[in-house]
Amino acid sequence: MQSHPFTHSMVRKIGVGSLILVAVIIYCSLLLFYESASLYVAFADSLISVGLWCGAAYISWYMVEYTKVWSARLVIALGVQILWASMLFFLFCMTGLESPEDFYLSLPIRLLAGLLAWIALTQWYGQLEERQEAVVEITEEEEAFPAPEENVLDRISVKDGTRIHIIHPDELLYVQACGDYVNLFMEKGQYVKEQTMKYMAVHLPPCFVRIHRSCIVNVEYILRIELFGKESYHVRLKNGTSLRASVAGYKLLKQHLNL
Repeated sequence: MQSHPFTHSMVRKIGVGSLILVAVIIYCSLLLFYESASLYVAFADSLISVGLWCGAAYISWYMVEYTKVWSARLVIALGVQILWASMLFFLFCMTGLESPEDFYLSLPIRLLAGLLAWIALTQWYGQLEERQEAVVEITEEEEAFPAPEENVLDRISVKDGTRIHIIHPDELLYVQACGDYVNLFMEKGQYVKEQTMKYMAVHLPPCFVRIHRSCIVNVEYILRIELFGKESYHVRLKNGTSLRASVAGYKLLKQHLNL
C-alpha cells in the first residue's frame, strides 16, 4: 500500500497542517458572517467540522486508490458529504453547541464549503495518482527490455517434488508473478518456479513482452488486443485467456508488433 500523501514527508506534513489552520480560520469567518455566531461557538464549530472532514479525507485516499471508475468516486464524494453533515448534526445536538434550527440555516454553506474542498482534494489526489503511475510506467519500461542474445534462456528447469521438468521457452504462453515465485503457463498446464519477474523479463527470448508488472506474454500466442474503458487494455490469447496490460506494457507491445 502506498504511503499517505498527508504524511509522505515532513514538508508535506507542515504544508497539510498549514492548510488545515487556514481552513479553520476561513470556516470560522464564514460562520461569524453567515450565522452571526459568537466567536467561541464559531471557533469550536470550525475545529470540529474541519477535523471530521480531514478524517474523512484521510480515509478516502485508500478508497480512491482502488476506485478508478468516476461514477464510484462520485458516490463516495456524496456519501462523505452526507456522513459528514450527519455527524456534525449529531455532535452539535448532543453537546448543545448549536440548536437544530441554527444548524439547518448553516447547512447550505457547510455543504458548499465541504463540496468545494472535496473537489480540490480529489483533483490533488488525481494528480498524485498520475505521477505515481508515470513512475511505475517508466520502471516497467526499464525492466521489460530483453537482454542481449547470449543471455537468453534456451530452457527452464522446474522442480516438481522428486521430478524435474524441462520447459522450452517457445512452449510458454505467459508468465505471471506470484510473490517470490513465478507461474509458468503452457497449453498442457502450469508450473511454479522460484524466480523473479525481473530475471524472467531480462532472460526470456525477444518474443516475450512484459505487458504488466505481474505478467510477461509470448506474442506468438496473442490473438488480439482489446480496449476496455479509458487506457485499459486486455490481451486475448489463442487459448481464450485474457490478460490485463498496463499503459506502458501496451506501448511496448505496440513497438514489438510494429503497430
